[in-house]
Amino acid sequence: MEKISLVFRKKDCMGCHACEVACKQEHGLGVGPRLVRVLEKSPDYVPIYCHHCAKAPCVEACPVEAISRNEQGIVLIDDDLCIGCKECLEACPFGAMQFEDRREVALKCDLCQHRLAENKPPACISVCPTACIYLGGKKSIAAVFEKTP
Repeated sequence: MEKISLVFRKKDCMGCHACEVACKQEHGLGVGPRLVRVLEKSPDYVPIYCHHCAKAPCVEACPVEAISRNEQGIVLIDDDLCIGCKECLEACPFGAMQFEDRREVALKCDLCQHRLAENKPPACISVCPTACIYLGGKKSIAAVFEKTP
């Protein structure tokens, strides 16, 4: 099975934050954690999100093996195993890992696993007005970027 990932075409992002809102709504997140964030670095916008790294530092940092990778290459956290130590937050080079104080567990983008299971795109992709978010394998994403200026 091909490994998939999420990629933002930064030059097309207009900083509307629709992806942030959709993600929070989809995952029922309250104040605090944001699994995708769009930062303004004038004149551009920089999306911060989990890259599902091939050698994910968060996986290595977790002392209880609560973080793993599935057959599609998606890095996932098992809430039942997470002890809330925040080692993964420190290890993530992208600042993508979040912490939910209410449940005392680490959080991160799971590419909307429940939506993928229904052949639907992640919530962030479905609401992006500039269509600057892509999901797919290396070859399919590379093809998109080769075709667009």
